[in-house]
Amino acid sequence: MTDDQQPYLPGTGVQRLPAPLVRCRQCQRLLHRPESRWERLGPHCATAPDRVRTYDIEQEPLPGTTPGHRTIE
Repeated sequence: MTDDQQPYLPGTGVQRLPAPLVRCRQCQRLLHRPESRWERLGPHCATAPDRVRTYDIEQEPLPGTTPGHRTIE
């Protein structure tokens, strides 16, 4: 038997296949833990806050209001 051929599973005629490489969806690191591989998120990315997109949009203030001034009734 050569190094590139792995033995058959006991009781079957099925050859062993190497585990597929699973990478994190965000940072692309290789994952090893079963939970991380299932979720496709590394431990650091799973606990990180979600990314928030912000947009700078120019708009006019609403009528009757002045920018930076708040009235309390």
